[in-house]
Amino acid sequence: MNSRKGKSTEAIHAGAIHPRIKGAVTTPIFQSSTYEYHGENYHDVGYMRLSNSPNHIVLAEKIALMEGTETALVTASGMASISAILFTLLGSGDHILVQDCLYGGTNTLLHKHFPKLNISHTPIDPQDPGSWEAQLRPETKAVYVETLTNPLIQLADLEAIAAFAKEKGLTSIIDNTFASPVNFRPAEVGFDVIMESATKYMNGHTDIIAGVVAGSKEMVWEINEYYNGPHKPYIQKTVGLIGLPNAGKSTLLSRI
Repeated sequence: MNSRKGKSTEAIHAGAIHPRIKGAVTTPIFQSSTYEYHGENYHDVGYMRLSNSPNHIVLAEKIALMEGTETALVTASGMASISAILFTLLGSGDHILVQDCLYGGTNTLLHKHFPKLNISHTPIDPQDPGSWEAQLRPETKAVYVETLTNPLIQLADLEAIAAFAKEKGLTSIIDNTFASPVNFRPAEVGFDVIMESATKYMNGHTDIIAGVVAGSKEMVWEINEYYNGPHKPYIQKTVGLIGLPNAGKSTLLSRI
């Protein structure tokens, strides 16, 4: 008998703390910024800045299950996720291929901030796979697209992009915000890194700002090290209430 739970059940119960704390049927909001030390290494020490409070962990496990990835990271906003991913994967002298229609915040990062760091980009037509190879450079490291662009809802040939990236040894990155894992799970077609602005469909109740990153344990760990390192004040604008997106996940299937 198939014991896999349905998507709605997973959205509600995945990652829940067991046994339940004092019988609470929903995960409480933990207000503590620090936790007792029991000999853990630095990144396992309970500390809000390291994105590993009980609420962070529950939500990350829920996101990973819904996205179909090994693990996930909860961030302060969608742009915090985008910035953490790109600054982790790119350095001075690197180049990235990007969809020719992207979210405004991402465009600002690419056009205003990356040139200061000697990071370049080339826009590509996401519906014309035959044109992509000509845009490659020896220093090209990744390709970045959106499932549905914000706000113009343009479409890309996503399976072709994931396959192209794999063939050329590039890291494939996708912003899945406007589809959510209910409508599309990028990992299933081969994308390496998935991000979403949980502020939007993921939460859906207009009461939080948050972001998520999902992928392999190795990839997310690398991004987590950058996000929770000395750069965090630059890429994290707000802490947010990590407990609240759990409520949003509970209603995700019925809303979308």
